[in-house]
Amino acid sequence: MADVGDGDGPGQDIVRVGRILAQIVAPTTFIASVLMYIGTIRLNTMYSELGINSSMLSFPVQEYVMRSVKVADEPLAIVLLLLLVAPFVHGVLIRFTLWHRTTLGWTTLALSALGAVSLAVAVAAMADWPKSWDQPPFVKPLFLSLGAILLVYSIYLYSTLHSGVMSSTGQIVQRTALVALALLPMLWYMDDHAREMGKEDAKQIREHPEKILVAVVVYAPQQLNLEGPGIAKNPLREPNAKFRYQYTGLSLVIESNRQYFVVPTCWGTTPGARAIALPADGSIRLETLKVTKKPSCS
Repeated sequence: MADVGDGDGPGQDIVRVGRILAQIVAPTTFIASVLMYIGTIRLNTMYSELGINSSMLSFPVQEYVMRSVKVADEPLAIVLLLLLVAPFVHGVLIRFTLWHRTTLGWTTLALSALGAVSLAVAVAAMADWPKSWDQPPFVKPLFLSLGAILLVYSIYLYSTLHSGVMSSTGQIVQRTALVALALLPMLWYMDDHAREMGKEDAKQIREHPEKILVAVVVYAPQQLNLEGPGIAKNPLREPNAKFRYQYTGLSLVIESNRQYFVVPTCWGTTPGARAIALPADGSIRLETLKVTKKPSCS
């Protein structure tokens, strides 16, 4: 059987794929865009769970990137490892089966069957069947990607079995498809994982505000009509004071876009409790407190 490819080897084809993709979008731009997107999903989900509209917030780029690291580090490392190992595995497989058409045929059939099974598992997961299956978030993208990759690679082996040669262009197209099939499910998984982490972040804030949030005392020149579980209003006796009302029982979630976003100390225990936006323009004064004891909320 004739040799496969154009003599440059699968490693050279991966390099060509990288060059083609680099002409479409710079790798640094692609990675930065992915990190920005993942960080945005995580932050927006967290603040949405806390009752704060993300359109009212403004964060620097560094904040989005930092929030994405824990979401993207493992998937990106796995995909990078696959891209580095795949050419070697492909070369070894071809060399061991090239002179045995029967072995190559059975290998192609086995990979096709595994690909079909993987796609069937992915379809079942997307259909949420069976209902009792408590599937991890990586199941859908993993099996969808694995099934598609195995089927595409089986087609490549099938063409090799019958023609014995594939043009350099055909190999580049095939490997570009494999890279895309590896990247797209990874993005899907990171999107889902970022949302889950955002919800978990909000849950931790609700359950342990004394460990995460900063307790604050708000001073205002007039009544603010702040309502919520745990909020207490204390009129100050000094008649000439600029700030005549004191509000306690509040915790600061974030200062962003010239606003303080605060919540009642016991807001995590009350369904439908609201987050409160206060102007950060000097019209009110905030004092921070070090609170280590969890508040007692009815």
